[in-house]
Amino acid sequence: MAKTITSVRSLYHECQTQGQCGKHTLNNLLQGPVFSTADLDVIAENLRLVAQESLQTTIWKNPYKSPLGLGYYDVSVLEAALNQHHCSLSWFDARRDIAECLGQQDESMVGLIVHVPTSPRWIPFWKGQHWFGILRLSNGAYIDLDSRLSQPVPYAGFDDTIACLSDILKNGGRLFLIHRIADAPDESEEKQTEGEGSGSVASPSGTSSMSAAAAIGKGEEEEGREEEDDEEDKEEEDAPR
Repeated sequence: MAKTITSVRSLYHECQTQGQCGKHTLNNLLQGPVFSTADLDVIAENLRLVAQESLQTTIWKNPYKSPLGLGYYDVSVLEAALNQHHCSLSWFDARRDIAECLGQQDESMVGLIVHVPTSPRWIPFWKGQHWFGILRLSNGAYIDLDSRLSQPVPYAGFDDTIACLSDILKNGGRLFLIHRIADAPDESEEKQTEGEGSGSVASPSGTSSMSAAAAIGKGEEEEGREEEDDEEDKEEEDAPR
C-alpha cells in the first residue's frame, strides 16, 4: 500500500555514492536499506546464467550490470529485486497520457522508477544513464527520491508531477510503474512458512527462463553506457522545480 507520512523528513533517503543509483532507487522506494550492491550482483549473475541456459550459448560479459563495476543495472535486475519484495514493475508506454494513467492509480501503487540519459562532462561523447525513484503517498502526492538530491523533494501538486514526468519522456527518459502485488503474503506468515519448510532457498533472480532470455536484448542495448559520477551529481542537488 501507499506510504503514510507526517513529514518528508521522516522518509528514508539514500544519497548518491559511487554511482550506485540502481541500489539507491530500490532502497528509497522500499523505504529502507533492503538491498546491497552484493545482493544486486547476485541477481545479475543469476539472470546471466538463466539466459545462458535458455539461449544455449555462452554469455561471457554480463549484460545485466555495468562492465566497469559501477552501480548501474539493467531494468531486469531491478524488476527481479522488486519481485522478491512482492512488487511488480511495468513499463509505461509513452504513447499513453501520463496524467490519465496516474489518475487511475490506487493504493497498490508504490511509485515510479525513472530512467534518464545523462552526459557526464568528464568523458566526452559518453552517454551515461541514471535511475531514480518517485514515491507515491497514501494521499496521492508524489515525492522525488532522486539520490542526487540531498533530501526528498515533494512535487508541488498533481499538475507539477505530470509536467515533470512529461519533460522526462520528451527528453528520452523512461517510466516504470511499481505496484504491490495483490494478495502478497504477510512477512510474518512468510517467515513462519519458510521455517516449516525444507530450508531450501529460492533463486534470487526472481525471473523465469523466458523473461531472462527476453531481457538479454535489453541488457545488450544498455551495455557500454555508464552513469555520471558523483561530482556532477552534486551540482544537481536541490535543483529548483
